[in-house]
Amino acid sequence: MANAMDMLDEAIADLEAKLGLAPGAPIPNKSASAGKKSAGGQKGGKKNDDKKKKKAKQQQPAKAKNDDKKKKKAKQQQPAKAKNAPANADQPEICKLEFKVGQISKVWNHPDADKLYCEEIECGEEEPRQIASGLRPHYDEAGMLGRRLLVVANLKVRESFDGF
Repeated sequence: MANAMDMLDEAIADLEAKLGLAPGAPIPNKSASAGKKSAGGQKGGKKNDDKKKKKAKQQQPAKAKNDDKKKKKAKQQQPAKAKNAPANADQPEICKLEFKVGQISKVWNHPDADKLYCEEIECGEEEPRQIASGLRPHYDEAGMLGRRLLVVANLKVRESFDGF
């Protein structure tokens, strides 16, 4: 099996052959100026380069304004995406999950279950989420409070115990 460098060299050689370039030859610059050669052997000369730079600077603000107008117009024409838009049907199931980072702001023992904690988790929404987790055998309440975690935010609500 060839290593990555050999594969890269082969790909470069194939591209050079397809483009009709000699191996290792520099790519010709199609936008070279058509002026006379300067003392350094380059076309154009310093005066032509300075003129081009000035012209480009003068045209740049106008182009930027036009680009901004085009972007705003394109944004207005696009339909607004719904916040909880339905997932694409041809996506894998794992891609449909919505993960949020949250921080546990309140923890208490579940009143009816020995292995569950009830938590209020701040996820940057209007109200904290109330979630039950089976972490009671693994963490004490003090170890849970303030901990950051990932929340799968678009699962269906499951009513499994009374009082929560």
